Amino acid sequence: MVFEKLKELFGSGKTDIKQPAPITIEEYVELPMAPVEEEKSIRIKVCDLNDGKDAVNIIVMVEAGYLVIANTPHLERDIDEEYAAILSKLKNEITKIGGKMVGLSETKIFIVPRNVIIEKIVKEEKEKKEVRNTEEEQNNKNE
Repeated sequence: MVFEKLKELFGSGKTDIKQPAPITIEEYVELPMAPVEEEKSIRIKVCDLNDGKDAVNIIVMVEAGYLVIANTPHLERDIDEEYAAILSKLKNEITKIGGKMVGLSETKIFIVPRNVIIEKIVKEEKEKKEVRNTEEEQNNKNE
């Protein structure tokens, strides 16, 4: 019984399939289109990080989507405990909102929002191998 129904459907039965009449262009409904946004600009702020107020301003800017480059005192020699606490608080708050904070140099830090990924470029092993090969050649010459 099922086989006979399938047989009818797939060809050995009557083919009463009728083609629909073509639809005119006027019968189509035009769908509303949202205007295409242009590429969003990347916004970068450069500022000084001298006190807690500056740290709060940086957090607000990062939450708003800005990339922030902050000028700092020399991080290796010129910071005291108070400034270290400001940096620690800033890093904790940025981490809470999903952002990242990295040092660019001894006097600059880079703070980015959650939608930015920071990747460090790792030099290839080739440079290390070249250094080892030259050291081995020098050792062989000395022997």
